[in-house]
Amino acid sequence: MSTQVQAAEALAWKSYLFAVMGISVVVGGFLSLRNPKAESRLGKLLLAGLYFWVLTFAQLIVLALIYYLNK
Repeated sequence: MSTQVQAAEALAWKSYLFAVMGISVVVGGFLSLRNPKAESRLGKLLLAGLYFWVLTFAQLIVLALIYYLNK
């Protein structure tokens, strides 16, 4: 794919990655704060990081499937 075609895309792929990252940060933070088993601040931070990566990979898999099926 030429650079001119990539520049003409309506929405860059980086926008999707920033959206995935934002959703993962918000949902991961919310889930870790609401979890009563994580009592310490360090436990909540570690849990938020775990939720972040799980949600990020799940969303990227969904986006990859959508891309593959639309191709």
